[in-house]
Amino acid sequence: MFKKVINYPGFWKSVYTLAIGFCVVYIIVDFVITYDFNFDEFKAARFANFEFIKLIIGGLASGSIYGFIVTYFKFKGKIKEQEKGD
Repeated sequence: MFKKVINYPGFWKSVYTLAIGFCVVYIIVDFVITYDFNFDEFKAARFANFEFIKLIIGGLASGSIYGFIVTYFKFKGKIKEQEKGD
């Protein structure tokens, strides 16, 4: 079933879409909580010691895991429903 799910058309596109969306939301929430919309402090702190790059890499990694899990169960349910209907 695992191979069937990950080879289903549109599976990986959905995983990447969720990963990028999760990363964007995570960065915005982090920015609001940490810097209260203070762009000068944000630029100075994030770009001086590569914190922003680490934030993006971490967000994409965690978003990829999140996206894979959510998409896997979504597509697994879709496949089971199609097989049940046949």
